[in-house]
Amino acid sequence: MVQKWEVIIMKGENEPWWFFPDWKNDILATYVCSDKNSAFMKFGALYKLFVSRFDHVKIKNTSMVAFWKDGDYVYCDPCDEDLQIYYGLLILLNGEPYHLSKIEEQFIFG
Repeated sequence: MVQKWEVIIMKGENEPWWFFPDWKNDILATYVCSDKNSAFMKFGALYKLFVSRFDHVKIKNTSMVAFWKDGDYVYCDPCDEDLQIYYGLLILLNGEPYHLSKIEEQFIFG
């Protein structure tokens, strides 16, 4: 079976791990990679770029990362409040979040 590796950049009002029914509407870019190493290289490069540009970072399940800046909000009319804007970075294997091993984490995050 051919494996499909994807690295996804998202922007929205939720951290990238929630996967609400319309989560794909928040996708800004999808990079389809030919193999695991290419996916890891892309994910790692984007992670380093985002870390340098955002005030905060939170990693969940090693393959899903949320980035945000202080004061980066959008007003929500139905909820009558400001909501934080998050940028998400995901690595997927065959459409599912990939869980990095400890060695893979070291390779990507340093």
